[in-house]
Amino acid sequence: MRARSKGIGRAPAKIRDRIRKLILSGAVPPGLLLPGLRRISQEHKVALTTVHQALTSLVAEGLLAAEPSRGYRVLYGAGDDEKTRPVAYVTSQRGKPGDWEPFFQELLIAFQDAAHSRGWTMLGVGTADQDHAAVMRQLAGARTWGVLLERANPELIAMVRDSGLPAIIVHPGAEDAGLDAVMQDNYQGGMLAAEHLLARGHRRIAWVGATVRSGYSLARLAGASAALLRAGAELTPELRVETSGNNARERTRELLRRPERPTAILALWREEAIDVAAGARELGLVAGRDFDMVGWCVEEQYERGYRPAFAGGPVPPTVVWSARAMANLAISRLAERRANPGLEAVRIHVPVTLRIAD
Repeated sequence: MRARSKGIGRAPAKIRDRIRKLILSGAVPPGLLLPGLRRISQEHKVALTTVHQALTSLVAEGLLAAEPSRGYRVLYGAGDDEKTRPVAYVTSQRGKPGDWEPFFQELLIAFQDAAHSRGWTMLGVGTADQDHAAVMRQLAGARTWGVLLERANPELIAMVRDSGLPAIIVHPGAEDAGLDAVMQDNYQGGMLAAEHLLARGHRRIAWVGATVRSGYSLARLAGASAALLRAGAELTPELRVETSGNNARERTRELLRRPERPTAILALWREEAIDVAAGARELGLVAGRDFDMVGWCVEEQYERGYRPAFAGGPVPPTVVWSARAMANLAISRLAERRANPGLEAVRIHVPVTLRIAD
């Protein structure tokens, strides 16, 4: 139970108790900004200082959050046990979790495990077949007290942020969203991949993948470019192959048909790495024999979905990161965010490593 504030006078305590009752009954819904201090003082016929003391007391109880220049907002889960209400994982997938792509199911499982370790429940919400208002209604209907947003549309991010729900962006594509973000260390991963190829003596290194898809695409490219620059090499324009959709296999064939083909390839996406190897096989070439490459994959999918995709051939060195590590970091930050709504937004990076196949 929440500790009730003590040490205020009778008049502030009376206003405090009235507002507390409205909050706990649900008459004043979570996420709502209370009327201004002047309006409350007029309605209750008390001084502004009395109202300020009452609201400050409710902030101390965890029922309200003071927002500079805006006022006092009712917190989600105010006066409620967080263990009786779910956290929502909101993803760009369509339909129910059982219909999601394996990668997103893997993330949901990791988030569920991290939430369950705290006694919380986790709700999976797909947004591809819902408008943003419908998503917000679903969150309200489920009485969620916190949200993990995956690659959300900027408009939906803004709606969640403005609702007052504690929220973390996970595996983000959005820049400067004003919310905490937990993501793979994309820059370090790009650097590790390029350093590995440089250590094997390669200088004619190609990039196959996105460069403008998102901020983390650019971060991987930046990390790789920094490692090459430090070694006196570079990713030349003719060896940067931009992919989109499902054309990585075709673009790889074009790249490897060149008279002076690259000796190594950075394919720092799971799908691109698999397609690069497949495109090479169609030309009679084998990644790991005729050229080196480095891929990218979530650790939990490495054995089940990544290694088998190389059709029994060599599995390239691969930058890996842990969905479970991401989930633990995100859930921990969500707990901090709920306890301290005024915290500054931060970016938290999930460590990456280079995995060499057995």
